[in-house]
Amino acid sequence: MTFVTRPARAAPPHLRRYAAGVFADLARRTRFVDPNLIEAWPALVGAEIAGLCRPGRLSGGRAGKTLELIAPNGAAAARVQFEAEAIRRRLNDHLGPGVIGHISVRQSANPAVSDGHLEGALARFKASVRQRSGES
Repeated sequence: MTFVTRPARAAPPHLRRYAAGVFADLARRTRFVDPNLIEAWPALVGAEIAGLCRPGRLSGGRAGKTLELIAPNGAAAARVQFEAEAIRRRLNDHLGPGVIGHISVRQSANPAVSDGHLEGALARFKASVRQRSGES
């Protein structure tokens, strides 16, 4: 009596092979800002403005998009709105001419805008990806 067995299955592909595509698709569908912009936010707008607001959704067409800035209270929102044109110019210097056409300021119930939770989470995510892929 001869037994025939199936050949061994191939190992599943690594998660990192698909992770970048999944996150890019998620960012595209939710229209949230590129993580690189969040990471460079304090350098682009200055420490004072970065302490008052954070970037939110980026919506609109290919050129002249609207960037939503999220501020924790009315005073911060008023200050950010006052600086909106200067912020738009700085962002266009970084992203390319005419990318940001308008800045919208919105208040959030979240009082912890500048406490570093988002930046810390982003840094932990990048570190885990580097560790898994074998980079130093």
